[in-house]
Amino acid sequence: MGSDKIVLPEEYLNRMKKALGDEFGAFSDIYEGEPQRALRFNRKKARGETVDRLVSEWGLEPVPWCERGYYYSTETGIRPGLSPYHDAGVYYIQEPSAMITAEKADIGSDDIVLDLCAAPGGKSSQAAEKCRFLVSNEPVLSRARTLSSNIERMGFDNVVVCSAFPKELKSAFGEYFTRIIVDAPCSGEGMMRKDEAAVREWSPENVRLCILRQEEILDCAASMLKPGGRLVYSTCTFEQGENSAQIEHFLSEHSDFVLAESDTLYPHRIRGEGHFYAVLEKNGELSASRSKKKEPGSAEDIKKLLLRKKIHVLRTSVEQGETIRDRRGEVRYEPSHAEALAGVFGNNENYIDLCSLSDAVSYLSGNVLDITRMDKDSFTLKSSGGWIVVKYDGYAMGLGKLSGSLIKNHYPKGLRHISS
Repeated sequence: MGSDKIVLPEEYLNRMKKALGDEFGAFSDIYEGEPQRALRFNRKKARGETVDRLVSEWGLEPVPWCERGYYYSTETGIRPGLSPYHDAGVYYIQEPSAMITAEKADIGSDDIVLDLCAAPGGKSSQAAEKCRFLVSNEPVLSRARTLSSNIERMGFDNVVVCSAFPKELKSAFGEYFTRIIVDAPCSGEGMMRKDEAAVREWSPENVRLCILRQEEILDCAASMLKPGGRLVYSTCTFEQGENSAQIEHFLSEHSDFVLAESDTLYPHRIRGEGHFYAVLEKNGELSASRSKKKEPGSAEDIKKLLLRKKIHVLRTSVEQGETIRDRRGEVRYEPSHAEALAGVFGNNENYIDLCSLSDAVSYLSGNVLDITRMDKDSFTLKSSGGWIVVKYDGYAMGLGKLSGSLIKNHYPKGLRHISS
């Protein structure tokens, strides 16, 4: 949308005047500026020296509520989404105020987490860094595919990605999860500065539909949380009906929950596009609530349970490659892109590590690499031929196949960079 004047719906502005009073002027002024942008380093991959260098080179500034989150500005000329580090899953580009939701979930290494409305994957990737394992769900299948791709890129091996409506998951699980994230579909007012569709689609009727949908989602989430567990509800809207009033309604219907904390991050008060969150805790003791009956104990167990319930599972742990027998009866293994990114194939035995940005971009664009045409000091090669992992600065980007001096490109076609 650039610096063009944003024409906001009149009724939306009237509602915000009533809600904010004397602060409305400061609030409306933010629409004259550029959206806030941020990225969050992947604690499973990003080395300390990489973080320090990029913070310095790119002029990154810390996001106060997220330890590994940093603001960046495109005015400096950087484009983090085009960097090989992005393809390697070193960081996730995420709206800064949205980073607070998963932080408020207070996830530990023993937690079993459900992200109920997960696409495109920002909050799921935060949760997966810390938890035992995660069920990452997105009801809309096309969005679930994007979610699955992002989980793959980040290299997580403790995530099941599925596409189901909350009611379907409710029927599959009892009080199973210790943490649940509900980043609910909403009227999207916090998206208006960077997304014209959010402006066009806003209406009082859409707000009412969102409220009804959110009530149903929260009700389903409540039934899947263990006693003593924590549910974090969030939206990117400023509508009271979708935020504080929604939580009041929930608590009136669920006497076994208490509100621990809530806040609205208005964009004129913080550096972000805006977010609401509420931390809800279920009465009881988490340690005492663990059932003695057999529960799914791994991502594979979860997959089996979901398949029995006829729930669409897109990804379980790390997608495996294929063992193929050719016409001569010879068996060969063809690794998957996911195995390379997760570090379970070839990262220590068969790889080429590029230190040239131009070579890395050439690979990501789908080109064959000819090592005889590359500066011998611009790469490290450890392979005698066949499948190899192609790295940039030590981070796996994908696969190639070495034959002689040529590395045939096996970076997925749908992910390849388009040359400008």
